[in-house]
Amino acid sequence: MSNPLKVINISQSTPTIAKELLDAATSQGFLFLEGHDFTQKEVDQLFDLSKDFFNLPTDYKLKYPVDSSNHGYAQMGKENLNPSDQKQGDPKEALNITSLNFETGTSSLVVPDWITDDKDRDALVSNTIQKLYQLSLQILQYLAIALEIENTENTKGEDWFASRYKPDLSSGSTFRFLHYPGQKSLNPESVIRAGAHTDYGSMTLLFQKENQEGLEIYSPVSKKWEQVPFVPSTIDGMAPPIVVNVGDLLSYWTAGLLKSTIHRVKFPKKVQETGQDRYSIVFFSHPNDDALLEPVPSEVIRKIEGRGANKDTNYITAKEHLQKRLSATYGWKQ
Repeated sequence: MSNPLKVINISQSTPTIAKELLDAATSQGFLFLEGHDFTQKEVDQLFDLSKDFFNLPTDYKLKYPVDSSNHGYAQMGKENLNPSDQKQGDPKEALNITSLNFETGTSSLVVPDWITDDKDRDALVSNTIQKLYQLSLQILQYLAIALEIENTENTKGEDWFASRYKPDLSSGSTFRFLHYPGQKSLNPESVIRAGAHTDYGSMTLLFQKENQEGLEIYSPVSKKWEQVPFVPSTIDGMAPPIVVNVGDLLSYWTAGLLKSTIHRVKFPKKVQETGQDRYSIVFFSHPNDDALLEPVPSEVIRKIEGRGANKDTNYITAKEHLQKRLSATYGWKQ
């Protein structure tokens, strides 16, 4: 399988990294990020934890149902990421952990006691959440530098995004375990495991496993669906590159310059035939709830007319945007 995405190594800061990230974000909207500080051991432990959780009895998992805060367990078919084209919910289950405090890596809401009552599991989850938050801020800082965001009265240009991600304030950021049960049917209507969609926040960071491929993007470059392969690590002892993609808010803030690319999960033929399950671990990075979706103060963005935040004068907040998207996904009334 060919790889349509750039692999960018951020382990050594160089003058070209910011430009490389911006080029990827403005072309495909997706990239592979190497040089993060997640070890293979850590990521293996996360996937083991995820598999063990989803193997728990359904009655136990349903004690923690997903609610209007997007927190909790979403059972099979609960979520529909493409409600305009799909009548049935997606054939997957998920555990969402929201209402996060990034100073502690913990949620203010109830997390399954199978995790919180076990010291090792609890520490693994909270440490992962903190590290993913810090990594997302690092990426945002590079993008701010590449966009040449201007200094404002209270904020340096390179910190413009980060200033809207205060660790102790509420946000829509979500840490998520996902399980797509395998199936052997070759019915083309049954191979979509997560409907075509864009992500609701600013950026998404994704761990995926070898031989559990399925992610596809609708490439803004080729104008067709492209499979995203598994890419192994080139750094000894470290986990494979993390898939990073731009979400709606970064695209909106930048008047569409950064691409929030449509993507889906579709089981490849070999996975259908083997009945292989797919597990993925995702961090959806959102700004603080009260962050306004206003134009980024950058000459690069100012030149783009009639798109995203540049076309509006009444700006909504990040929380208002998220509530609209979640209402459509879960069928909730606003």
